[in-house]
Amino acid sequence: MNFERTFYILKLEVMKLKVKIVSSKEQYNKIENKLKQAGFIISDDADFVFKELDYLQDTFIGLLDDEYVLVPYQKIVYVEAFDHDVFIKTIDQTYKIKEKLYEVESILQEVGFIRINKSQVVNKQMIKSIIPSLNSRMNIVMKNKELLYVSRVYLSNFKNVIGFK
Repeated sequence: MNFERTFYILKLEVMKLKVKIVSSKEQYNKIENKLKQAGFIISDDADFVFKELDYLQDTFIGLLDDEYVLVPYQKIVYVEAFDHDVFIKTIDQTYKIKEKLYEVESILQEVGFIRINKSQVVNKQMIKSIIPSLNSRMNIVMKNKELLYVSRVYLSNFKNVIGFK
């Protein structure tokens, strides 16, 4: 296969990529125009996220009883994916959000959240206690009194982030 043909095929693949933009309102249009010029499709249901480096978001928009509410990161106990929906759990409420779990994880890991299994990301500050369990797992009790488990796949990283040696 020659170089020109390979480049053309790669360019076609790039043109099919959907990208979600996470940035300030001031920068959004500039970023959107450049990505569109490069052949990307801008979409909220994208598989890739383009995040402005110094953009600081500190809330999610959650749906509660047909009303949208700003939920600050520090009030989140954990985030959970169930079927195709993602929910934020606080001490006393559950909110549905539009972001995908991997997007939430990438945003929140910078502010002390940890992935504990394939469907949950927890706030390190909201862990009340940690209980070792059988089969290389751990159970954690959150400040909202819910019991969650750390699966074997995520256990090593969990221990490192928490400070277990």
